[in-house]
Amino acid sequence: MDQNLLLEIFKSPELLVSFKPGQTIFREGEEGDTMYVLVEGVVEVLVGFKVVGAFEPVEIFGEMSVIDAGPRSATVRAKGYCKLAPVNQKRFLFLIQQKPQLALHIMKMLVERIRWMNSVASGKGGGLPSDEAQANALPDGGTPASAPQGATAA
Repeated sequence: MDQNLLLEIFKSPELLVSFKPGQTIFREGEEGDTMYVLVEGVVEVLVGFKVVGAFEPVEIFGEMSVIDAGPRSATVRAKGYCKLAPVNQKRFLFLIQQKPQLALHIMKMLVERIRWMNSVASGKGGGLPSDEAQANALPDGGTPASAPQGATAA
């Protein structure tokens, strides 16, 4: 899915929420029912107390929470001033009815993230996802400091 299309869907100023540097968006282990689209700024992803990566615009994160009621797998906090479009499950279901390509985009993103995580876990990796996947990786999380945008799991 084109980043411009994501911005078109999510950039309405009345739908955006702002975060200040250091402000927590969500915490590892807590229940979630909202995913986020990062419209402006940078967020960092922590597992435990370790920063494992970051996201820049236009990234989706926290998407597992609109699909599954499990606990958050990482903490995400604003690295600088950020604007995010929160998407709860009800809105997500509405959006994928209106724009089915959004659901396909999220499924592809999840598959790429899982494949990359499996590669790293098996020791075969460190190998990074494709360029397209690098722009879309990580369930509920961010990018490791050593990998390109969107290339790690939390």
